[in-house]
Amino acid sequence: MYINGYTAPSYAHKVGNPSMGATERTPGSQVQSGGSAPESDNRESYVKYINSATEEQLAGSIDAIKKYGPPVAMFRMSDIVNAANQDEIHGRIGRAIEHFEVEAQQYHTLELAIISEGEQAGKSSKEILQEIVALRDQQSALFKMGTQWGSKGLAHPDNDKQLVAATPGYVNLYA
Repeated sequence: MYINGYTAPSYAHKVGNPSMGATERTPGSQVQSGGSAPESDNRESYVKYINSATEEQLAGSIDAIKKYGPPVAMFRMSDIVNAANQDEIHGRIGRAIEHFEVEAQQYHTLELAIISEGEQAGKSSKEILQEIVALRDQQSALFKMGTQWGSKGLAHPDNDKQLVAATPGYVNLYA
């Protein structure tokens, strides 16, 4: 996974529109569908990156946010494949992604506003990116699951109750 200049292994499967959020930007999709890959926490990786990158790298990250669109939902295919209720999880993720995409677009609009206001105020790239981290911290549980922001992915068994709560209108036709 490419995190604005920082490369980390990606164990997520991208779903949604082809543009990606600040912590998910990659030149191409990487998918791993089996095995027991370590859980990634994009929040932890992003904060480490912000604290260790040069101002030039951080400015490049801001440029990447401007260039690419909103974040896309991510999940590990192995979580679905290994689930006892694969069809239901798949259906719920499809429904959750519809809600996620709306929030992702709203988030991206706010993210761009933070950048614009920060640049006008003469803030450093690090300060702007820290404000973006704070914005992402304020997003819904669904958004955080979808971006693995301090949370495991949408299909992870630990998030089953949250996924059910995020998709109350879903009817399991396979039950």
